[in-house]
Amino acid sequence: MVKKVTKNYHVVTKHNLTQEELLLEKFASFLITLSLLFLSSFVHTATLADVYELALTNDPQLKIDEATFNANKEIKNKAMAGLLPKFSLRAGTTWNENKNTENTSLFTDTQGSNSNYYSANLIQPIFRVDTWFQFSQGKALGEAAEAKFALSQQETIIRISNIYFNLLKAKKNLEVARLEEQSIKKQRDRTKRLYEEGVSSKSEFQEAQAFYDLARVSKIASEGQLEFAREAMISIIGDAPDIKDLNDDFPVSKPDPVEQDQWADLALANSFTLKASKLNATAAKKNSQAKLASHFPDIDLVASITQNNSRGIVGFDLQNGATFGPNGIEQTRYSLEFNWPIVTGGLLHAERREAKALAEQADQQELLTERFVIRDVKTKFTSVLTNLANVNARKASLKSSNFALKATMVGYEENTRNIVDLLNAEKNYFSAQRDLIAAKYDYIISTLELKLASGILSPADIYEISGYLDN
Repeated sequence: MVKKVTKNYHVVTKHNLTQEELLLEKFASFLITLSLLFLSSFVHTATLADVYELALTNDPQLKIDEATFNANKEIKNKAMAGLLPKFSLRAGTTWNENKNTENTSLFTDTQGSNSNYYSANLIQPIFRVDTWFQFSQGKALGEAAEAKFALSQQETIIRISNIYFNLLKAKKNLEVARLEEQSIKKQRDRTKRLYEEGVSSKSEFQEAQAFYDLARVSKIASEGQLEFAREAMISIIGDAPDIKDLNDDFPVSKPDPVEQDQWADLALANSFTLKASKLNATAAKKNSQAKLASHFPDIDLVASITQNNSRGIVGFDLQNGATFGPNGIEQTRYSLEFNWPIVTGGLLHAERREAKALAEQADQQELLTERFVIRDVKTKFTSVLTNLANVNARKASLKSSNFALKATMVGYEENTRNIVDLLNAEKNYFSAQRDLIAAKYDYIISTLELKLASGILSPADIYEISGYLDN
């Protein structure tokens, strides 16, 4: 044990490990490495693509969006029904009882008989202008529903990616927090030992203890964040599997294309948000035309066949009285029906004005959506560039904090730096690690959000990122 007096007038004691302690430390390291290799052969780690595929079958929000799409796409079929022929069948049977109470020469007892009928009706619309516009409206609404579902599928990619990287960030932050706690604990224990030996001041020990307490709080907070991230993933896919980290060589570069206006052009051509808004505006315009056409007459071709069968009086003579038997009548009818609503109490006029106002509202909503899409994609483009710069800055910061930590360690060993300097350097180093982790994942999410805003996000982007998890 060598004692050296620092310029701060604190005596620093250097402790060297014995040979037995070195062997024990190497043996423990060997056991830890062996156990990790053994466990890794049995534990399956899920990639981003694995989690995405689980979400496709387990995400309730995606199932809700799919069911909504399946319901809304029937609007077109419902509107088409107004242009197609309608065919119906009707049938019935009736039991009749007749009793003559006045003329007993006919019959005096109660006579019962059964009658039945059936009819077939066919109606083919010939001239219905409002129905035609309603069909065009339904077609536009069906296409809008398809665009909205495509958007919800893209939003699922973003939702899953956020959940995945939030869990991955929480996992990495906890790893860093544990390393930080272990590192500061070593310094705390060393300072405590020096204090007990009388070569270090009480204030140095208290400073080290305070840093250690903060590190423990940070670790506990990181554990809570990890649990929260796991629960978020469980809420979507019903499970929270162990996940794989990105490789350090994940490419971080400027977005392609490199011009902001080019991304805006992509958004105007591909954004499902804008497509849905345009189709809704088209549907509102067709509805306004349909309400205007409600003032026009309707012409339908109608054909019907009716058959009535019954039992009743079929003959009469003075000797035998009334003779009962079956009767049958078949009626066939063809007609061209004309219907023109002249006065409806102002209902048609009110509906026409309402539809016109809603069409104007939809037009303005389309314009507002177009401006929002352009602003949003430009904002997302700027966010990617900002996160790109942040990643590069965090890498430089981590490198600098690593050099600073090493220099502080040397200064501490040479008694030119105190324990507070060393603990601050360690804290800065671990903070730089956390900042780089957050910056890297924020960059990835921002690139996906840029593609979402421009309408070109697809599952291929998920599999491309996931490829960097596998390699």
